[in-house]
Amino acid sequence: MNNRQFLITAMLFLLLITGYNQFVALPRARAAKEAAEAQLKKQEQAVQQQSGAQSVLVASSPVTKEKPSAPKPEELFTLNMPQADVTFSSKGAGIKTYLFKDVVEDVNLTPYEGEGYFATLPQVDFAEFSRTKDSITFVGDIVPGFSVYKTFRFNEDGINNVNVTFENNTSRALTVAPWSWNFGPGLSTVKSELNDNARESKAVYLVQEEGKKKPTLETFKKGDDQPELPWTWAGINNRYFLSVLIPQGWKPGDLSAKSEVIGKQKRLWGLFGEGNLEGPQLSVAVPGTTVEAKSKAEYKSDFYFGPKDYKEFLKLPYHLDRSIAFGFFGALGKIARNVLETFYGWTGNYGVAIIMMTVLLQLILFKFTLMQLKSAAQMRKIQPEMKRIQEKYKNNQEALSRETLALYRKYGVNPLSGCLPMLIQLPIFLALFNALRTSWSLHGAKFVFWITDLSSKDPYYLLPILMGVVMYFQQKGNIPAGTDPAQAAMFKYMPLLFTLLFMNFPSGLVLYWLTNSLITFGIQTVVNKKLAKAK
Repeated sequence: MNNRQFLITAMLFLLLITGYNQFVALPRARAAKEAAEAQLKKQEQAVQQQSGAQSVLVASSPVTKEKPSAPKPEELFTLNMPQADVTFSSKGAGIKTYLFKDVVEDVNLTPYEGEGYFATLPQVDFAEFSRTKDSITFVGDIVPGFSVYKTFRFNEDGINNVNVTFENNTSRALTVAPWSWNFGPGLSTVKSELNDNARESKAVYLVQEEGKKKPTLETFKKGDDQPELPWTWAGINNRYFLSVLIPQGWKPGDLSAKSEVIGKQKRLWGLFGEGNLEGPQLSVAVPGTTVEAKSKAEYKSDFYFGPKDYKEFLKLPYHLDRSIAFGFFGALGKIARNVLETFYGWTGNYGVAIIMMTVLLQLILFKFTLMQLKSAAQMRKIQPEMKRIQEKYKNNQEALSRETLALYRKYGVNPLSGCLPMLIQLPIFLALFNALRTSWSLHGAKFVFWITDLSSKDPYYLLPILMGVVMYFQQKGNIPAGTDPAQAAMFKYMPLLFTLLFMNFPSGLVLYWLTNSLITFGIQTVVNKKLAKAK
């Protein structure tokens, strides 16, 4: 075969292969692919039809041969009560909307997309079975003769009940596959706390550790491990609200938590665009169970959904007060809160109660405050001589230390006497800070005129500005003569920094700090005048 014949044969072969691929193989492949896709779609539809209520049962359980009905659209059912308007979803009979009737304004604590709180078996189409003024019962058919009932009951004391009952009216035992209670994603809060809510919302559970008198509140952190100890309750909380499930007589399975994106939030007032707003999602697993023929299996639970009111929590079981963060100096914070409540009982005004508590605290710490102010005044008095010694012995550290100690002995100055009172007052301030910051009693509490909610910021910023002015004059009187200009500038600008810092603090906390500053400034003025006369 010459080259010409070879090329013609090769070209004919290539044309034959190309034609076969184009008109035979490819159409067959397309047809096969379309048939496979159609079959897959058909299988998916079949799975979707079978994955409804029947998927609650394990594969070995007998199910009806009847064709399952198509999934129904979601329905909503609302129960109106004095404390909240609660809307439930037919998909899982969970709380879709919890509109809490707040003293300031109504707030939806569950505004985010999801199955809702206390949702169970979302593949079951629940329908309303019965209701009273404070309870509602749902029913869902899993297979003919096998149903699940779910009842919510809201009680006046806040410890509510939720029961799930599987009822088997068939002639054979049926096994329920493992299922779960779901919470989230996220728990919302009042308007004044929304900016901090992403940081404050957490999935939590309560455990009793051996050797401890009271249980400990634990927090899930980014897919934390399973709790090793048995837990009493689990749920989601933020600064002001708590939602928890409290199993009664049945052993729950694993807890699992994760963060889900629930929206967008501005970064640094929008200067850095927007970031994801995340909220915790918690799941409480329930092991599967076999329900014998003509019998029931019941899961009883208590639950709480509402504000973290410390006074009320002390009257209730389950140590719900452990959900309130008093901080490292919690014991002092609890004492402060009890004192605050006592003064409120006398005056009927939490603002006045805060002022009275601050005055009482100043009386207790008066000796230490006086010690600190006297030390500061003495340091200002010896400042000129101190500066002269520092200039004279700036190249001789040993002589500088010796002469400085001699100067302290000459005037009876103890520099540590100015630090000790501050160390004593710091834990008290931190305890008060946490006590006032987490106090539900201050929410919606009026003081005077424009201060109508001591738990939120001053709407006109008058309290923090007045606090800054008082601090300015207080600091001005404490700057020793001849102080380094850079250090003096720091003293001068500190009140401005505090003012900016306190702008968005709860007005109750600012009122405490303002009162504290006014009293301290008054004592400082008297001390300075007496020392001036003694010269």
